[in-house]
Amino acid sequence: MRFQVLSHACLSVQAAGKTLVSDPWLVGTCYWRSWWNYPPVKQELVDQLKPDWIYLTHVHWDHFQAPSLRKFPKDTQILIAYERSPRVKADLEAIGYKNIRELPHGKTVTLSPGLDVTSYQFSSPFGDSALVVEADGVTLFNANDTKFVGGPLKQILKRHGPIDFAFRSHSSANDRVCLHYTDAEQTEDERFYEDPELYITNFVNFVEKVKPRYAIPFASNHCHLHKDVYALNSYVMNPSLVKEYVDTHDVFPDTKLQIMVSGDSWDSEKGFDISEHTYYTERDAHIERLLEENTEVLEKYYEKEDRTNVKLKDFERFFGKFNKGIPGFFKKKLKDKPIIFRAVNNNKRICVEVDVYKDTIREIDEASIGQDAIVYEAPAIVMKSALALNMFSHAGISKRVNYYCRKQDEPTLKLYTRLLECWEYDVLPLSKLFSMRTVRSYWPRWRELLFYVQAAMMMLSGKSARDVEQKFLS
Repeated sequence: MRFQVLSHACLSVQAAGKTLVSDPWLVGTCYWRSWWNYPPVKQELVDQLKPDWIYLTHVHWDHFQAPSLRKFPKDTQILIAYERSPRVKADLEAIGYKNIRELPHGKTVTLSPGLDVTSYQFSSPFGDSALVVEADGVTLFNANDTKFVGGPLKQILKRHGPIDFAFRSHSSANDRVCLHYTDAEQTEDERFYEDPELYITNFVNFVEKVKPRYAIPFASNHCHLHKDVYALNSYVMNPSLVKEYVDTHDVFPDTKLQIMVSGDSWDSEKGFDISEHTYYTERDAHIERLLEENTEVLEKYYEKEDRTNVKLKDFERFFGKFNKGIPGFFKKKLKDKPIIFRAVNNNKRICVEVDVYKDTIREIDEASIGQDAIVYEAPAIVMKSALALNMFSHAGISKRVNYYCRKQDEPTLKLYTRLLECWEYDVLPLSKLFSMRTVRSYWPRWRELLFYVQAAMMMLSGKSARDVEQKFLS
C-alpha cells in the first residue's frame, strides 16, 4: 500500500494496482474565495492523478469541490455514503456523474481483490462520513470531519482494530466568529465562544481512544486570502500547534504524531517520505506571499462581486417554500421575531425582511432597521448563491457572513440558522423524514441514535456539549 496527502482533506491510496482518492479539492478555492489550500497543491500532483474511485465524505465544498471533480472522467466511479438525504447524489448528477455507488453504513465492500473499504456515517441529521481502508495488511481510518464517540467509535475499533493510520480534523469550520451583538460590547473571546485549543484536545482525545500507530492531523489545512476574512487566519489551528500540544503534554505515548503536507507520502516498503518546509514555522510570511501571488485573481473576483446583485424575487423563490415547510412549533417560537437578510456590495444594498410566522417576505428600507433587529448580512454574491443552491450552511462556513442581534436574541438567530441547515439537508419539511430511505439509512446506525438519547439526557441535566464529548471519548 501507498498513500499520499494531496491537499486539505484529499488523500490518495494506492493498493492492488488501483487508486482510490477521497475528497479531491485540488484546484481553485472554496466558499466564494474564502478558503484556499494551504500549503498550495503543486500542479504535477493534479496532472498525474488518475483515480479508479473517488470517495466523498460529505457535501461541504472543501470535500465536494465541483471544479476539481470536473477534471476527472465522468465515468469514474464515485463512492458516497448511503445517507437519508439524496443531496450528495443529486449534486453529483448535476455536474455530470452517473456512475455513483452508495455505500451502506458499516458494510465492507471489496473494490478490487486486496482492497476493501467500509463507510461509516455519523453527525445526524447533516450527513458526514468516514472511510476505513484495508489493504496489504494496513488499516487506514480516515475520520476526516466526523467526530465519532461512544458506541459508533467502538463499533469501528472492534471491527477494524488495530488501526495503523488515523486521519482527523483539528480546526473549526463554524461561523461563531461572525456574530456581533448590537447592544453589548464583545471581547475577542466572546466572539469566538470557544477556546481554540478545544479542537486540539478533541483531536488528542480521539487519538487516545483509537490508539493508532500514527496519528495525522488532517482536513484542516487551509488559509483565508479574501479581504473579508484574511484577518481570521489566526483562528485556523494548524498541525504544528497540535504537535506542540502533544510534545508538551503526556498524551498517547504509543502513537506517533506525523505532520504531512501536500505531496508527503508513506508506503509499505519505504515508510514515510516527508518534505522539508517552513509552512508552519513561517506561516504568516507564506500566507502573505500567497496573497501577493493571487492578487490578480482576487481583484477580478472583487469586481465580479461588485457586479452581482440579489433581487426580491430571489428571496421570494426560496423563502416562499421555506416558510411553508417550517413546523408550527418553530413558527410559534419565531412570532414577532422576523429576520432581515441584507445583501451588500460596493454599489448596492438590499434588505429583505422574512417573517416565518406570518409567512411574509418584503423588501424594506435599511434606515428602518432598529437595534432590536436580527440581521443576516452577506455579500450579494454569497447571498445569491445560497438562495439559488440552497447552501446557507456553506455561507456560514465561508465566514463571509455577519450576524447582528441583541444578546438576548442570540437563541432566535441560532434557531434561524439551524432551520436553514435543516432545509438544506432535507430534514425539513418533516415529511421528508418519513421514508424507507430513512429507515434503511438509520437501521444499521442504531448506536448513533442511542448516543443521541444519552447525550440529550446529559444536556437536560445541565451538562454542556463539551462535557458530553469528553464523557464519550473517555
